[in-house]
Amino acid sequence: MKKIIFCLFILLVAVTGCKFKSKNKLESNDVEATYSINYNDDFYKIHKPYKKGVGKNYILNSNVVDYDVTTIEKGLIQISTNTFDVDKYYYEEGQYLTKSKLKDLLSKKELNDYGKKKINGKKVTPMIIAGIYEKNFVNKKGDIKGISLGLVLNRYHSYDSNNNYITLDKDETIDFGKKAGNELVKYMRKKFKLKNIPIMVALYLEASPNSSVGGNYLYYGVTEDKDIKYKYINQKSFFMNNKNVKDIDSTNYNNFIKFDESIRDFDNSIYISGLGHFNGNDLTKLEINVTKSYYSYGDLLYLNQLISDKVVKYFKKIKVIVRVNSINSVNAYIVKEPKQTTTDVFIY
Repeated sequence: MKKIIFCLFILLVAVTGCKFKSKNKLESNDVEATYSINYNDDFYKIHKPYKKGVGKNYILNSNVVDYDVTTIEKGLIQISTNTFDVDKYYYEEGQYLTKSKLKDLLSKKELNDYGKKKINGKKVTPMIIAGIYEKNFVNKKGDIKGISLGLVLNRYHSYDSNNNYITLDKDETIDFGKKAGNELVKYMRKKFKLKNIPIMVALYLEASPNSSVGGNYLYYGVTEDKDIKYKYINQKSFFMNNKNVKDIDSTNYNNFIKFDESIRDFDNSIYISGLGHFNGNDLTKLEINVTKSYYSYGDLLYLNQLISDKVVKYFKKIKVIVRVNSINSVNAYIVKEPKQTTTDVFIY
């Protein structure tokens, strides 16, 4: 069974447009009005009046691509829910680390004071901390009550103009990131007078330049003073036809192959990709893209019904998001929550 909603315009599903099961509340004439966003079953109220982040997503030249930026920001919010209760705090974009401050902090004189490194006869001066993301958590009055900082770590450093690179040791890179996190907390407390404000730091390790999948958060820690005790985050993302998935979760690997085959039996010109998000060896969320150059309206209706049926059949226990795409547009959006036997379908 599925619920289908027809939209006249393609809008952002998570913020506005055609939705259902919404928990949003908008009161345009009330400065205290808030609306909620849904992130992995957790909701943060957005503090109003809304303020744009002052850091403007400044990041050094590195391997970070669009997929990484989304993963970094969403992942930081998700990790923050472990520390800053979604029912107690309001969410606000970073208001302390401006673009100019980030440029200074990420210089070789500050957090990137690593020195020169020689690996396999190649010399580089690594800039390990590629970026810093800031998220704030405030009370209803807008008073700061907590800060989350995401440090982006880069292991891959070019040594010539052809972008050939050397790879730093993973543990060495992470250790440098942990020290940089401690230094950043000290800077925040002194510069912005944030004594006793809980600050969470999470370390995001970039993927290699040739990887088709983004990186992952590996460690996080919280402090109300200076030093941070980091905890390991055992979360990774793989394409579902990857050998790693077959090794750690053969059941869902095989189910994805069956799902792929059942959809392409209907139309073998369709391209399907699935990105699985794992906590340890457990698949927690699956994002599927179904792509074809063009669909007739009847094909689109039937395809959404077919996808819904197969998602419920093969992925009973996990959250699944399916985007049905044609060239340069999204035609439909399908969501199945964990353990549900129905899907919610948006057709644009």
